[in-house]
Amino acid sequence: MIRVAVASSDGQTINEHFGQASRFIIYEVEDDGSHRQVETRQVTPGCSAHAPGGAADQLGDVQAVFAAQVGPGSSAALQEKGIKAFNLNGSIAKALTAYGKRRKLFEAHIPGVSSCGPSGGCGPCGGANGRSCS
Repeated sequence: MIRVAVASSDGQTINEHFGQASRFIIYEVEDDGSHRQVETRQVTPGCSAHAPGGAADQLGDVQAVFAAQVGPGSSAALQEKGIKAFNLNGSIAKALTAYGKRRKLFEAHIPGVSSCGPSGGCGPCGGANGRSCS
């Protein structure tokens, strides 16, 4: 089981930018793709997202973040904490299910299967920047 923070304004879709989100929905995701919401966490949005005490620090207990966009500074701050950042749009449920089932591929660093680095641009739906999971 892993914990994933999702930037969403409506609780249904991944539709917020990491640095602009004032809250993240935290899910526990199993290897079979099943998932459950465990909390909604308020964070400090804006330029302080990757500063000490900012959103990256406030999400230190998760293993992955799904957001519509994660900028290079925030992505690097998350990566330093061992948190994978994914630029995604679309259904939260579909993204969590896909990530749960395929997470070990992302962690194995298999050639041809990418996980997000400082520039983002990938995700559990196999998409490039902004590709939808819907």
